[in-house]
Amino acid sequence: MRRRELLTGSGLVVTTALAGCLGRAQDGGEAATPDASRRTITVRASGESAAEPDLARLRLGVELTGDDAAAVRSDLATRAAKLEASLLEHGLEEDDLTTDRFRIRERYDHDAMRADGVEPRTEADAEEYRYYVGTHTYSVDVHDVDDVGDVIRAAVDDGDADEVGRIEFTLSEDRRDELRDDALEEALEDARAEADFVATEVGASIVDARHVDTSGADVSPVRERFDTAELAGDDVDAEAPGTELRPDDVTVRASVTVKYEMA
Repeated sequence: MRRRELLTGSGLVVTTALAGCLGRAQDGGEAATPDASRRTITVRASGESAAEPDLARLRLGVELTGDDAAAVRSDLATRAAKLEASLLEHGLEEDDLTTDRFRIRERYDHDAMRADGVEPRTEADAEEYRYYVGTHTYSVDVHDVDDVGDVIRAAVDDGDADEVGRIEFTLSEDRRDELRDDALEEALEDARAEADFVATEVGASIVDARHVDTSGADVSPVRERFDTAELAGDDVDAEAPGTELRPDDVTVRASVTVKYEMA
């Protein structure tokens, strides 16, 4: 797909031509400098390229609660280590696992307070209603997108993961660069075609590109949610194949702004 936007057209051509004439008049008939007589046109164009994702990024984690912060921290470390071991045993590398979040939060059971008719005025009054919530989540890179369902199954079944966040299907850096080059090529071809068309309309021709800006680019990853409910229950067949996810293609877009000289 292509999107073209003309920023300047014959209006700019007329303006620059008049500027050249005024320059000659004010100089008493002397020839204008080459820069003053040049006509230019600036065109913006965009291109895009799409391909199947070759990288999936998951968010997997464990969460637990307890009355003692130290005990929560210790139990959380044990469970996180079990989750990490299950992922490594499945075939992932250590570099594929990154701690996304680790925190222990202090909370109070306000529902229990209301049920007991307690309105604590001091911290000591609320002491028995205090508890702690520990969370340890990982960002997990899966380089075989067909293996995502099995990785999640291993994390939940073998690693006791109780948090499966959003799944992002995207592109590896090398693949992303390849698609950006394709998108840029399309955008540049589109820009030149637009410039040639406008130049012809005003009785001119494109001489050369004087300035090119290729700073605009973005990637549109595909995001999905995994329903862990299908992994729960006693009727799950342990020998059944893992859930297969079929993400859409990932699109890379690039835009260019080109200033052409006309003659």
